[in-house]
Amino acid sequence: MTTKGRDEVVTVIERALAGGPRVLHIGLDVSTVPVRLAQEHDREVECLRWPITTQAEEPWGLDVGRRDEVDDWAQPFLVAPVDVVVVEDVLDESHDADLFFRTLGSGALVPGALVVVSGVRDLTSPIALAGFVLESDASAALDKGRHITVARFPSFTTAAPQSPAADEASAAEVRRLAHELERTRELLARERATIAREMQSGKDELLSMDRELNDLQERLQRLRHKNVLLRARVAQVSRERDLVQTQVTSLEEDLFLARDSRAVRAVASVVEKARRRKDGA
Repeated sequence: MTTKGRDEVVTVIERALAGGPRVLHIGLDVSTVPVRLAQEHDREVECLRWPITTQAEEPWGLDVGRRDEVDDWAQPFLVAPVDVVVVEDVLDESHDADLFFRTLGSGALVPGALVVVSGVRDLTSPIALAGFVLESDASAALDKGRHITVARFPSFTTAAPQSPAADEASAAEVRRLAHELERTRELLARERATIAREMQSGKDELLSMDRELNDLQERLQRLRHKNVLLRARVAQVSRERDLVQTQVTSLEEDLFLARDSRAVRAVASVVEKARRRKDGA
């Protein structure tokens, strides 16, 4: 059993979390990586134990005991396409890493799937030769001469199957993916058209709201102007009322004085007449 450090396990898990939820773990021994991915990070994990054997009856292995029927080599990968493949120590003793990754890419991975490989070998070159795209920080050196290599599977068209049956399966998968791609493009076109219509509708509504807002602002401005005019008119009327009230008061005073003058003249006339009568007598 290979001894792994805690840092290596954590690093493998961190790299695997960069992919999707469906994970295929391929290893020689029991590992804590798939358990932690499933329990701590809610990933759907499928485990595949990879044997190393020298028995010829073993239908699939690494180097020794593998028969000429290459389809037997592909049997472990007849699983539902997954988003992430974690490979631990499987390829440390194998000279067929290139074949391993080519077979892995013939049906087990979805386009864009993530492959995380750990072990004592630096597998950057075989992974790249198999058509995988290395990540920017693809290879990381760990303690005890161990490495972690990370790559992406771009599409089924880059895989190189090793048998006619695999060729046929890959071609069928390519056709299926092409059909799905065409449907996706149609759905995307419809979605874009819908989004364009909604955006245009939103723009029209926004323009309408802007016009309404401008109208309301103009009405508010006119009302404010009318309010100012009304206030000025009220002030003017108030001043005119005060002036009229002053004039009324003045006229009342003049009228009172005029009435007093007539009364004085009437009394003086009566007195004068009485005095004349007295003098005549």
